[in-house]
Amino acid sequence: MEKVFLAGVRVRERGRGPKRGLEELRRLADTAGGTIVGEAVFRIDRPNSVFYIGKGQAESLAQQAADAGAGTVIFDINLKPGQQRNLETALSLKVIDRTRLILDIFARSAHTQDGRDQVDLAQCQYLLPRLAGMWTHLERQQGGIGLRGPGEREIETDRRRIEKRISLLKKRLGDIKKRRGIQRSRRLKLNIPVIALCGYTNSGKTTLLNTLTKSSAVAKDRLFQTLQPMTRRARIFDRDVLFVDTVGFINDIPPQLINAFHSTLEEIEPASAVLIVLDGADPDIGLHRNVVEETLKQLKFDEIPRLYALNKCDKLYPDGRDAASASCPEDKLGEGYIEISALQKIGIEALKSGIYDILKK
Repeated sequence: MEKVFLAGVRVRERGRGPKRGLEELRRLADTAGGTIVGEAVFRIDRPNSVFYIGKGQAESLAQQAADAGAGTVIFDINLKPGQQRNLETALSLKVIDRTRLILDIFARSAHTQDGRDQVDLAQCQYLLPRLAGMWTHLERQQGGIGLRGPGEREIETDRRRIEKRISLLKKRLGDIKKRRGIQRSRRLKLNIPVIALCGYTNSGKTTLLNTLTKSSAVAKDRLFQTLQPMTRRARIFDRDVLFVDTVGFINDIPPQLINAFHSTLEEIEPASAVLIVLDGADPDIGLHRNVVEETLKQLKFDEIPRLYALNKCDKLYPDGRDAASASCPEDKLGEGYIEISALQKIGIEALKSGIYDILKK
């Protein structure tokens, strides 16, 4: 397994805490298959245009990573192409930023042709502005016609190839969007209400889908297990309902992925309601709720009625307390949340009642 060193950055003017950032970064690195051999947090007043962190901090990071025997440094921020190249030169190590790490995880999790095309598009869009640093090992010449070095010729060739690939993938994804639109139209003609399951990654959406619909979709305790939308039919008291499981959200989601996965998330559009699933045992549940709501707003799906399920409450109440009758901790979220455990099937009847009530409205 690849040995990685984690670098968290706290920008004082943004007020982002290092503890929260590194905890999620650890999980992302583990999901990507990395072996964490060290970590450090750097505090800065504002991003440096050359290294993002300060020059002295970059030298310190190089020493720490070398002492730990790391082959890769992963930053919990999104780096500009120039900053990434400068850091790789200063550290003499491979440097990966948050976007690249998430793209790698998506690539590992994409098992269908649709999913692979979506990830491929996002990777091409990420790679295109970074081509200039990939041919620095070749001699370059400056001048006019006929005097360009081999590195520049290779960059232009690669750029044309990637731009052609992007164009092809966009056409494929456009066809996928049309096909899904037809499928949505057919579902609407059946006059069966649709409930879209949304939530932060690894909040337990797929497990809840299985519990509500008695299906057996693959659910694992890992980030971004679900990339493709899954639709399952269920009976809620006297009504047939379609449940759609969507891709999980994450803080600072790369813009390339928002664009590439928009066709997937459009499954939310015809929904009668959005069931937002939150991990009740996660200390950052407030942040996760805000990320989900902001993402829905960014995708212009914030007008759809919502219902909130506080999942994994068997971990919140390990003494066996009945989550269905328990009150939500007011210091975390306030009122209006149905506490459940999708895995232990606790509070499911209360959740069904909540779904039924929102459909009646």
